[in-house]
Amino acid sequence: RTIRMGTLARAFNAFNAVSVSDLRTLARARVPKFAYDYLAGGADDEVSLRRPGFDAYEFHPMTCRGVHEVSTRTTFLGHKNVECIFGAPTAGHALWAPREGETATARACAETSSASRVFALSTLGTRSPREISQHVPELKHKMFQVYVWKDRELMRDVLAHAKAAGFTSIALTTDLTWFGNRERDLRNGFSIPPVHSLQTTLAAAARPRWTYDFLTSPKIEYAMIRELRGGGASPRAIADFATDAFDATFSWKDAEWFRTQWDGPIAMKGILRPDDARRALDTGYDAVWVTSHGARQLDTAVPPIDVLSSIRKAVGEDAQVIYDGGVMRGTDVVKAIALGANAVGVGKAYLYGLAATGDAEGVKMCFDLLTAETHRAMGLLGVSSVRELRDFGLDLVRSRRRHSASSDI
Repeated sequence: RTIRMGTLARAFNAFNAVSVSDLRTLARARVPKFAYDYLAGGADDEVSLRRPGFDAYEFHPMTCRGVHEVSTRTTFLGHKNVECIFGAPTAGHALWAPREGETATARACAETSSASRVFALSTLGTRSPREISQHVPELKHKMFQVYVWKDRELMRDVLAHAKAAGFTSIALTTDLTWFGNRERDLRNGFSIPPVHSLQTTLAAAARPRWTYDFLTSPKIEYAMIRELRGGGASPRAIADFATDAFDATFSWKDAEWFRTQWDGPIAMKGILRPDDARRALDTGYDAVWVTSHGARQLDTAVPPIDVLSSIRKAVGEDAQVIYDGGVMRGTDVVKAIALGANAVGVGKAYLYGLAATGDAEGVKMCFDLLTAETHRAMGLLGVSSVRELRDFGLDLVRSRRRHSASSDI
């Protein structure tokens, strides 16, 4: 009874949230500092984290359009008629939801109206593809994310494991061959699984609800590694793990090889340049994924939203373009679609929801808020569908910088 009442209390707090910012505040109050900072932080001085770039674009709405209903459905990577907003693959969900981990996020996606939201699972998830399929059998749209491992046999095993569990699309992450300098994690002594140092113990003691869940839940570890290699990773800094496991020599030749290892749709994730986008498609990838890895890799890299329209122009209108980076509002989603995206991933936003409640309710609240905001913004712009928003595109969203410069001439 005590546990159930606690769950209801957390859900009540989340249901009082009216924005992702509210969920972030709740998340910070519920989880220890090391877990919150791993979620909320960026690389180096976090300049890129503070400037996602959406404010540089403004709307130019139409009027008298007679828009009565709005649809946010789209199609990408073989997932047909799905919500345009989806959860980008992120590692370590059990850090914020020790009892359920990624299962909570998957359940939130499955409980979307008509079960039409894509769920993307990270290779470094704390639940495996098999566990997701076993515990959330109603989940229809499943994407799996893969890193460029030094161990090529492990990459093959990972893909086979995902396919056996019913995952139908793949995202290959190519922007993590070197690991970003995430100073919050260094200061916090962060590792997966968390080590029991004085620093982490004091941080956990300050968040008793999370600590109770953590102490009464399965050990936090990389589930895929546990299942394929007979044991999870020992406690260590995630930067050290990445340096040892990921292949910094990965090249376009290797990307060609990887494409031959999967017979379904694949996106190349980590694109910020038009020439790289064209080459990815020429190499056989079905979609390009425009992202800067949540501002967690190269600080002061160009904001993904600033290169989105140029990448769309380079690959053509028929190519599939996925976007993520700094999305915290439905207006951000609308700008990304107008500038060229077929679908928009969110990362930190839904993890704030997960951390706020420790279960699926917070994730659902995040998606509900963003979807409602997206509907409202599209209606106010005068468009009724993702296709129509794409068609009008740059006529509805313009760069403030470019417009100001042209006005001065």
